[in-house]
Amino acid sequence: MAEALRHYGPAAIAWVLLAYRVSKGRRGPPDPAQDTVWLVLLGLSLSLTLLTPAVYAFVGRVTGIPNLARLLGHGGMLIVAWSAKTFLWHLNHPVPAGRPRTGFHLTVVILTFAVMCALFMAADTPVNDVRFAARYAAAPWVLEYWLVYSAYLIPAFAIMAALGWRYARMSTAPLLRVGLRLVTLGAYLAIGYQVHKTLTFAAERLSFSYPPAGNLLADGILPLLAHLLVLSGATLPAWGRLVNASASLVWLDRYRTYQTLRPLWRALYAANPHIALTPATPALLDLLTVRDLNLRLYRRVIEIRDGRLALTPYLEPDIATTAHTDAARTGPYGQALDAAAEAAALHTALRAKARGLNALPDTVAHTPGGKDLNSDTAFLCEVARAFRTMTSATGPHRAG
Repeated sequence: MAEALRHYGPAAIAWVLLAYRVSKGRRGPPDPAQDTVWLVLLGLSLSLTLLTPAVYAFVGRVTGIPNLARLLGHGGMLIVAWSAKTFLWHLNHPVPAGRPRTGFHLTVVILTFAVMCALFMAADTPVNDVRFAARYAAAPWVLEYWLVYSAYLIPAFAIMAALGWRYARMSTAPLLRVGLRLVTLGAYLAIGYQVHKTLTFAAERLSFSYPPAGNLLADGILPLLAHLLVLSGATLPAWGRLVNASASLVWLDRYRTYQTLRPLWRALYAANPHIALTPATPALLDLLTVRDLNLRLYRRVIEIRDGRLALTPYLEPDIATTAHTDAARTGPYGQALDAAAEAAALHTALRAKARGLNALPDTVAHTPGGKDLNSDTAFLCEVARAFRTMTSATGPHRAG
């Protein structure tokens, strides 16, 4: 039963999600990003179905071409990779700018599949066997076939992962943000599977030891999880509304933000306890906080800003500039660079106050941050992460 679910479950889920997507139709003006989602689902549905044992055997029997289902299934995965990259590209670029890039990548897909077809015909694989790798890993041209296949998929999945993670951080829609992160994780797992199978074919062909026999995790679980994550992530904005997932994700996002801000808030509170409306609670009790989260998060942001204001006499005018220059050398840019510099400035000011150094005369300096509560909260989260890294490296501050 478990084996049947592993083989047929993802294909069934893919077809159900594709049917749901088609039934909803397209609403509003044309949207190239959303129009490619159904191609992702179609490619996955066809690929997963063709590689199920029953359909695999049926295609070989009807066409008389052994293992043709594998070639067609891999063609479906090429469609998935191309469609997913196109979807992510269109999320943050105008349609005219995306068309030349989309056309170029489509040409690469077609050429890749053409080379795969030539290598497939050259390979000597006369028995139609769904366990293709176990039977033909050492056969001539099979490794070359897989190398061409992986040469397209691995970079494509790497681009998917990079773009998915970047756009997830930029997105303000909870369902889309989580969906993109699921797609990103699925892409990383798919890369791991492609690398594993490449090494498997190479080991048989070139006679070196890899991997241990019966590697169920890499051969069975890894692709299964990759498929499920991409499927669920690509369609989460659609089906998530049916189960009211958006409200739960908003709450989880606020809870995560509230906890992310705690180390920075706690350091500022230790330096100036009067910034807080109520005394600090133990860390464990704070982790269990689930009520009045909106109010608590609002207070935490305001209290961090009050704590920063209280540190103004210790914020040396040149520290922020120096910190900004130093942080720029490590790679951050944009808001992440400003956040790293702000974290360094606060870190230095807290240490100055903890050592009892004389306060500097009040100076008027630019205070980085967002333009409204939401954007300022997002900025402070980045500051808190950078601050936590600095604190972990140098030890906690101690009030003088």
